[in-house]
Amino acid sequence: MERKLAAIIAGDIAGYSRLMAEDEAATYAELCSVLEDVIKPSVERHGGRIFKSTGDGFLAAFPSVNEALDAAIGIQSGFAKRRFRLRLGINLGDVIEDNGDVFGDGVNVASRLETIAEPGSIFVSEAVVRSADRSRSEHFCKIGRRHVKNIPQELEVYTVKLSGNEALALSRSPRVRHLLRRLMPYALGTAALLLVMAAIQAPGFVGMTGAIADKVAWLSGTTSVDGRPSVAVLPFDNLSGDAEQNYFADGLTEDVITELARTPELQVIARNSTFALRGQATDIREVGQKLGAGYVVEGSARRVGDQLRVVAQLIDTRSGAHLWSRSYDRDVADVFAVQTELTSEIVSHLVSYVRESEVAEAAQRPPQNLQAYDLVLQARNRYKHGAKDAEALLAARLLYHRALELDPGYAVARANLAMTYIVDMMQTVSGRATMADVEMGLSEARQAIRLDPNLAIGYQVLSFGLSASGDYSGAMQAARRAVELNPNDPDSLMALAKAQVRFGDYRDAVSHAERARRLHPIAPDYYTYVHGQALYAAGRLDEADNVIRECLLRAPQEVNCLLIRTALLAGRGEVAQAQVAMARLVQSNPKFSLAAERDYRRFGTSPLMDRFLQDLARAKAPETAARSNLTRERTPS
Repeated sequence: MERKLAAIIAGDIAGYSRLMAEDEAATYAELCSVLEDVIKPSVERHGGRIFKSTGDGFLAAFPSVNEALDAAIGIQSGFAKRRFRLRLGINLGDVIEDNGDVFGDGVNVASRLETIAEPGSIFVSEAVVRSADRSRSEHFCKIGRRHVKNIPQELEVYTVKLSGNEALALSRSPRVRHLLRRLMPYALGTAALLLVMAAIQAPGFVGMTGAIADKVAWLSGTTSVDGRPSVAVLPFDNLSGDAEQNYFADGLTEDVITELARTPELQVIARNSTFALRGQATDIREVGQKLGAGYVVEGSARRVGDQLRVVAQLIDTRSGAHLWSRSYDRDVADVFAVQTELTSEIVSHLVSYVRESEVAEAAQRPPQNLQAYDLVLQARNRYKHGAKDAEALLAARLLYHRALELDPGYAVARANLAMTYIVDMMQTVSGRATMADVEMGLSEARQAIRLDPNLAIGYQVLSFGLSASGDYSGAMQAARRAVELNPNDPDSLMALAKAQVRFGDYRDAVSHAERARRLHPIAPDYYTYVHGQALYAAGRLDEADNVIRECLLRAPQEVNCLLIRTALLAGRGEVAQAQVAMARLVQSNPKFSLAAERDYRRFGTSPLMDRFLQDLARAKAPETAARSNLTRERTPS
């Protein structure tokens, strides 16, 4: 029995059992071929020996780390033209050699590295990196600390950058997801081939701990007060050659945004802000500055019949560097797997400490019927929240109904259907909605939540409907739940801010409104109004005036912004200017009256509500007006 230091390679063929089940004879013949023609020659050429063979796996010992690395790279190169995909792990450690076999922690760690490696890759320990020649340092890419079975301490894991045919083998791997979550692939080769390669981890995210705020601010070039990485997902390009398929690329983009927004470790820029930049050939650095995003995701979707190709890339807006790229070739039926993989990889790459289980929990359960999903995408494309297009709203509603006929348990479709009823009433889109529509919307929203208790949009819609029906306490509770489930959704944050204004929680209302606007820098005027309203309620009149002026600069006749400006001017004693603002308000909305404001209870039952009405009275607000449609707010909700 001899104890010594050795470099150990552990190798295993991915999916071997499945291949044997499919074609036992051919698979076994191929296995014998790779062992004799690829693995053994490479091991022996570099001074190693195979001391254990396990059918589809092997263990080899080398006297030198550098020889083990060369052998591993040679083996992966040989596998590039084979249908098998090989996982390799390398460790340097103490081993015990007895009767030709090798034992010890050095072997155990190599074996564990092999089990977490992706097909086509080489994972190595920190000991290997430290012992390798300095000239090799640029070929190691740090993945981070990993827990592995039966090893009490976390392992510091690296991967070996491959080139040429080895990288092509990796790009073909069907199970490359985990490696690409942690690494930055880069492209090499001719224009005809995309060689996805294992590359280095995103700079600056190594060892991210309590100092994450400072590090992320430095990385992104932004000064966001909460310090989390901010990411914007630009509209995916439709490369199908069919303009009628635009809705599919748009819907995929929206779902990636939604899933990313479920992750509290990220700030995610709202969909409307990123879609506003569609078609603009703007430098990515300018996009980052405009959106306040440190990172941008670009992508494309090509759908031809039942085949789908999705390509996405992650870009650092500070440097313009492409950090990561990924392409997916799938049947359309696998679109949900594409979304989950894509979102998980971006999250993992941006925030290295996000555990896989947390990412997996963020994945939304797909509907049972793919056609229903397609109809929902079409409906969302047909009508955008806040629009006044009655024809589009009714067409979208019909599409949601059709989706639910195909899949009655599709919670997302039911929540969106509910929104069409409630929005129609609160925004007077069709002019025919009544409180019966709100009740219909509430019923659908509650059913959506019963189907999926963790559906954030379900609670958001429920909050809108309860507010419209006068149940402000319930609206507050539902809004809080929506934010808990999706802390980066700006619409949910604004719904909560509005409910908090009504209940006197002015400080938090300002905070949530400000955060919603940061996440949605190209938001509709409704966002500005709620922000200004919250500042007014908090007694921060000068700040409120600046925000409301911003709203009126873009939309001079926006009635809610005119209303808050009137009140704050009167509150500051500028009565003459307040009267001018009130005159503009009445001109824009002849049905406005103090009686309507008393009914609506914009600030609930707080003392502020009485003061607000008094300020409006000083500005000569009309006491009464036509009473139709007075008890609901005419803003996007």
